[in-house]
Amino acid sequence: MRVRILSSVIVGLLAVGWLGGATAASANSGAKVTMTTVVSGLDNPRDLAFDEDGKLYVAEAGHGGTSCFTIPGLGQNCVGFTSAISRVNVSRSSAKRVVTGLVSTASPDGSFATGVDGISILGERIFGIETGASLAVPPGVVPASVEARAKRQLGRLILADDEGRWESVANVGDRDFRWSADHADLVPGQFPDANPYGLLALHGSRWVVDAGSNTLDRVSKRGHVKVEAFIPNPPSSDAVPTCIDRGPDKALYIGELTGGGNAPGASVVWRYDPESDALTKWAQGLTAVTGCGFAPNGTFYATEFSSLGLDNAAPNTGRVVMVPAHSTAPVTIVDGLSFPGGFAAGCDGSLYVSDWSVAPATGPPGAPTGSVVRITLHS
Repeated sequence: MRVRILSSVIVGLLAVGWLGGATAASANSGAKVTMTTVVSGLDNPRDLAFDEDGKLYVAEAGHGGTSCFTIPGLGQNCVGFTSAISRVNVSRSSAKRVVTGLVSTASPDGSFATGVDGISILGERIFGIETGASLAVPPGVVPASVEARAKRQLGRLILADDEGRWESVANVGDRDFRWSADHADLVPGQFPDANPYGLLALHGSRWVVDAGSNTLDRVSKRGHVKVEAFIPNPPSSDAVPTCIDRGPDKALYIGELTGGGNAPGASVVWRYDPESDALTKWAQGLTAVTGCGFAPNGTFYATEFSSLGLDNAAPNTGRVVMVPAHSTAPVTIVDGLSFPGGFAAGCDGSLYVSDWSVAPATGPPGAPTGSVVRITLHS
């Protein structure tokens, strides 16, 4: 997600006092579901992923840091290394950070953070994608040591293990930044841009959707990044793809947030066939999608940041929806969430979602913190 898109949302929420306290999300009364909080106190939680042993991991975007700079029209942003990947113990309702020290950029209060936003697990390997691009960093706005360390991480695909060791394996952000500069006519006034956001690790290749360049990228095992597709613009602004998963048919399915100015219902789920290189609309009528994926039974779900659309986003308006193939309107499974982010389906059929994916780290007493909730579907 882009700073220019969501920072205005958070500023507005702070101004009206929305972030003064957490309100419990409620299940849609028309659906037979049970929703419980698995763990709370997370630092701007985003994507979720299970490993092959059923352990749940969550990407935490962090809360920035103490090295601050000003972006004209957007105010102050602060850089630090507070982003992390945590392992969630579902049975004990606890979380432990297993990868730390990842770059994070946020407002001075810690709201609207970007850091490691997408994760995917392949065997015992944990892959993460850090947002941004080193080429987009203005020189000299933060201390040289901070700038150098941040540039080594921004936009990188990283490979980590459960012991906290990690390494950069591909520079996706800079590749997409250069690509968008060469294709500035696709989104006039916004390119060049890059914000790698959603990630899917498969045998032989890794796939990344970039919410800034609006591209689908294939990353080889050797770290070569190739832009495979451009996600077409919606009626206003651009697509802002945020999530990706592989379907039972081996095609890739991509959800989009859409940029500011789009009405509710403008988001699309795209289907990309790696064999034919065909990109087609698979479902329509969604709103501000931030997470998506398939359950073991083949059902596709998505999290919607707010049913009111991005421009009017408010707490308790986020939801989880089921998306039938070729549909023009999703089916609400759970509503009443607050800025939900990532999505993962458990082998037991339960759905897991990160809630309060954007929130200040400090603020008025009772300010909400991020959480992971479990949604149990009853037959």
